[in-house]
Amino acid sequence: MQFNEYLKKCREKNNLTQEELVQALYIHDIEYFKALDTSTLGKWERKVTQPKTSKQVSILKYFQQKTGLVLPCWEQYSPDEASELICRSGVHNLIGKSKKHIYNFPAQGMSIDDMHIHPLRTFKRMDVLIDMHMDIHKDINHPFIQITKEQFKEWALHPDALFIACEYKDSFVGLSFTIKLKPEIFDKILKFEMRRDEISTDDFAAHDEIGSSLMIGFFAVNEKAATLLFIRYYAYLIANQRTIDEIGAISNSDEAIKLISNMNLQFSGSHMTEDNVKIRAYRETLFNTLASEYVVKMILAKQDYPEE
Repeated sequence: MQFNEYLKKCREKNNLTQEELVQALYIHDIEYFKALDTSTLGKWERKVTQPKTSKQVSILKYFQQKTGLVLPCWEQYSPDEASELICRSGVHNLIGKSKKHIYNFPAQGMSIDDMHIHPLRTFKRMDVLIDMHMDIHKDINHPFIQITKEQFKEWALHPDALFIACEYKDSFVGLSFTIKLKPEIFDKILKFEMRRDEISTDDFAAHDEIGSSLMIGFFAVNEKAATLLFIRYYAYLIANQRTIDEIGAISNSDEAIKLISNMNLQFSGSHMTEDNVKIRAYRETLFNTLASEYVVKMILAKQDYPEE
């Protein structure tokens, strides 16, 4: 979806005239919108001109405050529908480059349109994928934040966990894992009052309960697979915006922390292990996670991913 489409859709859905929206934006953020008039707003809606990304974020925040929704005018979309609306190149810019989490397997000749995302539990060779992931998981993560193979398999089978795999012509090219926790459990994990290997499925929030999304693991053989996995995760967040309160992650990997920061998660604390490794925690509300420049470029600048 393009920004001009989104702006007009939100204005009309909230029964605002262009003049009323101009006035409301002026009150909302006088610094950004002190020179705004209906002529300029009309040009934005017709895509004659476009405001800077920072102004687009401010407009999104205005509609968040007005509606109480995380991503107004997208609340009705399913994960599949939201995936189609998210800009691939915007996600590609967000994930950046990570040698530990995104490998450099040649992507030439691999069309992103031939890659598909499926729940991990639907694959017959799920056990093989879990074994592969556990090797990578142990290599990347400090023992303090590792989980057991038994936990991993139990979580992968759970209907309220988002364990997804990216497939390319019957080959697996990426995996991503997040769980939705009850708020009090999520808080304990992010405050290091509880370890990840102490989490049980009883701590999961059901699909219709308010909960917080904890990122567990991620890797992909190349940036194309990584892009599709992150599109699916953001589509999941958007489709479930009424029941997800916060996003969080803990890591000892500098490359993972760079990606977490790009997602607009904020540092919330750290823990020093017995062998002097610093584990850092990051968290943010879903409102603020989506109201960021990276995400606005992802969701309001629909364009094709450049093929190599």
